Amino acid sequence: MGIDVRVETESGEVQDEVLDDNTLTEKLLPDREDGTSPCLRFVDPFGDTVFNQIQIPFVVKELEKRLRGPVKPEVKAHCEAILKALTATIGEEHTYVRFSGE
Repeated sequence: MGIDVRVETESGEVQDEVLDDNTLTEKLLPDREDGTSPCLRFVDPFGDTVFNQIQIPFVVKELEKRLRGPVKPEVKAHCEAILKALTATIGEEHTYVRFSGE
C-alpha cells in the first residue's frame, strides 16, 4: 500500500482522491534533505501530511517539476492524476490536501 492523496474539506469530507495501490506516490517524493523542496520532502510515507491553501500551489509546482525529469509512464500518469486533483483545489477556501501513508 502506498501514499493516497485526498482533497478534503475542513470537516474531513473527501472531495477527490487518488489511491496509490502500486506505491507510485513515493517515487515522486524528493530526498528529505533536498533544500529545493519546500513541501514534498516533508510527506510522511507512514503517516498523514496535510497541506493548506497557501502550500498547495508549491506542492503543484514541485510535482510539475518532477514530470520534467525522466519518469516511468505509470508514475507519470499517477502524478498527472494527483496534479489534476490538486489544481482543482487552488483557491478553494477550507479545502486541504492530505497525503495519507500506510
